[in-house]
Amino acid sequence: GCYGVSESTSVSSTVSSCSTEPWFCEACKAGVSDPDCELCPNKGGIFKETDVGKWVHLVCALYVPGVAFGEVDQLSSVTLFEMPYNKWGAKTCSLCDDAKYARTGVCIGCDAGMCKTYFHVTCAQYAGLLSEAHSEEADQADPFYAHCKIHSDKTLIKHRKRNYNAIRLKGIQRKMEQEAKRLEKPSPEQVRIERKLAKHRKKYVHHKETKNPPWVPTQKMPRLITTSATACKKLLLKAELMGIDTAAMEFQEAQMTALADVRKKWHIPPAFSVEFIGYYLDRTVRLKEIKKNLQQQVTSNQQLLDEQQRLRDKYDSTMKINQEALNQNDDLKDAIRKLYDDIHALCPNKALIPIEQIGKPPSVPPMAANPSVVINTPSSTPPARTITVPTAAALKMGVGFLLQILITQGKRDDTGRILQHPVQVLLNECGICAAPTSTFSPSAIPVICTTTSAVPIPHSRGTIKKSKLAVLRV
Repeated sequence: GCYGVSESTSVSSTVSSCSTEPWFCEACKAGVSDPDCELCPNKGGIFKETDVGKWVHLVCALYVPGVAFGEVDQLSSVTLFEMPYNKWGAKTCSLCDDAKYARTGVCIGCDAGMCKTYFHVTCAQYAGLLSEAHSEEADQADPFYAHCKIHSDKTLIKHRKRNYNAIRLKGIQRKMEQEAKRLEKPSPEQVRIERKLAKHRKKYVHHKETKNPPWVPTQKMPRLITTSATACKKLLLKAELMGIDTAAMEFQEAQMTALADVRKKWHIPPAFSVEFIGYYLDRTVRLKEIKKNLQQQVTSNQQLLDEQQRLRDKYDSTMKINQEALNQNDDLKDAIRKLYDDIHALCPNKALIPIEQIGKPPSVPPMAANPSVVINTPSSTPPARTITVPTAAALKMGVGFLLQILITQGKRDDTGRILQHPVQVLLNECGICAAPTSTFSPSAIPVICTTTSAVPIPHSRGTIKKSKLAVLRV
C-alpha cells in the first residue's frame, strides 16, 4: 500500500471467523502524538520515522529529492544524510502562510523547465500542485513531481484541492469523535484496540533496541538553526513562556521594515497605518527640501541665462568686427589686384607674389646650424640640386670656369662642405656693391667676391683683393 502495508484490513470486525489485526502507524507505535516534520513546517498527516529518531511526512519523503529509504518495500528507515546540506533553507516557499517558516526545511521546485517557483511539499499538497503517481508511471525514474499554479491544469488543481479538503475534514471529524468516545465508557472494540496498541508498542521498543545502529556521518556539518521548523517553534514557545509578546515584536519589525523604505515610496493611499503616517511626515520634509532646491535651481538658471546673453552679445560684436576685417581684406586684395594689373602691363614677365601669399611667412625648409653641412632628412627624395664648384685649373688661372655637380639631397660628398651656392647677378649691377652700370667706367667688370686675399681685383671704386675661392662672371 501507500504506507508500506501489504494488506489493508478492517478494524471494526470482531467475528472470530474473520479475525483481523488492527493497523497502527509508526507515530502511534512510538507513542508520539502530533510530531514535527523535519522537511516542512506543517502539522498533521502521515509520518515516518527517520533512522536517527526524527519524523518526516511520508509525502515529503517521497517528493523531496535526495531522501532515501532503508527498507524500500515498507517505506521505513528514512535517511536524510544522503541529501546535500546546502538544500536546507536554500529556497523560500512561495505558498507558506507564515513568513517565519518560509525558509525552514527543504523546498522543491516546479518541474517545468526554467521555472523559479519553489514550495514545501505539504504546502503544494494543500494547493493541489502535487502530481499523482499512477501504476503506469511506476517504471519512471521519478514519478513524484510537482508544478506551480502557472504550469498546472486548473481543472486538476480544483480536483486535487477538493479531494484533499474532503480527507482533511474527515480526519478532523474522526478526531472529534475519538475525543468524545474517551469521555464515555470504552466499548469492547475500543478495549481490544487499546490492548493491541500496547502490544505493538512493546514490539516497537524491542525492535528499536535490537536493530543495528544506523550509519551516521562522523563529520558534523554546520546548519542554520532557522532552517529547522522544530527549533523555530520551540524558540517561539520559549519566548511566550518568558512573557515576550512575539506578535507585537513581529508587528514592530514589520513597521520598521516599512519605514525603512518610506523615502523611496510615493503616492501611498491614505490609511490609519504606520506606513502612511511615516510617509506623510517624510513627505513634508521632502517638500521643504524640494522647494529649497527649486529656488536654488531658479537662481542658478537666471545666472546662466544672464551669462548666456552676455556671451551672445560678445559673440555678435566679435562677428561684426570679423566681418569688417573680412570686408577690409577684400578691399585690399582688390587694390593689390589692380596694382598687379598695372605692373603686368609695364613688365609682362615680372614674377610677382601671389595675392593669397601676401602677409604670410615664407615656407623655409629646416636647415642645420652650420649651412656647410648637409643634414640627412627622412622625407621623400626631392629632385637633384645643382651645386657649382670651381675647378683647380680655374683657381690657378683666376678665371671663373664653373663645374656643375649633381648631388642628391640627404647624401654627403667627400668633404662634407658646400663650397658655393649659385647666385644670379644682373649684368647691369656690381656683384659686390650692387651699384648700377651707369656708375662704372667702360672698363669696369662686374665682380662677385668673398673673403679677401693677396690677389688684387680691379673695381670701379677701387682695388680689392681676390679670394682663394673667388668666382668671376662677365
